[in-house]
Amino acid sequence: MDIVELTDYMIIPTGKGSGLKNFNLKLSAGDVGAVHTDSPDDAHLLLKALATIEYPASGVYRFMGKQIDFSDYRTFLSCKRKIGYIASDAAMISKKTVRENLLLMRYYFENSLSLTLDDKTVALCKSFNIENKLDLPAVELHLLDLRIAIMIRELTKDPYLLLIERPEDFIKHSKFDLFVQLLKETLRSNPAVAFISYDNNFVEKFSNKKIGIAKDGVALNCA
Repeated sequence: MDIVELTDYMIIPTGKGSGLKNFNLKLSAGDVGAVHTDSPDDAHLLLKALATIEYPASGVYRFMGKQIDFSDYRTFLSCKRKIGYIASDAAMISKKTVRENLLLMRYYFENSLSLTLDDKTVALCKSFNIENKLDLPAVELHLLDLRIAIMIRELTKDPYLLLIERPEDFIKHSKFDLFVQLLKETLRSNPAVAFISYDNNFVEKFSNKKIGIAKDGVALNCA
């Protein structure tokens, strides 16, 4: 099953990149694609495009077979609910507690403010040693703890599409092995994955697909 399909996708460049031009990509359940490009800006732009953070100038985005209408963000919130995005610009609402941030998507879709964290989320918070920080405002967390909380939030979505930017930098060495084990467990449910990593061991261990971006922003060797 195709989880995501980009057709003739065009996104205006950011930074020093070329952007995406007439970009075509399919990711099916179980695909784990490593992004290869000379431009870190274009690699990051692709993840943002897949996360529906960057809107296209032209082209079609299909998620689970349905075309996304970017004219009204409310129409694709249900898609965002099933997209995990672990990247340098992922964020939490700074003045809300970590607990509230972890529950935010459920508050919206379940229309209740009396929800509690599920057992899986609680267990992960304990494993990564942030359970005693759940009632702190997100702005008060150290960077690594904030990133761990973001990672837990995104993986506990049970995403159909998982996007990861340089996990070797996002999750520092002391917690990286635990993250790798959690990622292995997540992949058992066969999400589609696109990731950027400069850790060759990580790429060889997890990727089964190459997502290439040429210098002109066109898809290259996406197989």
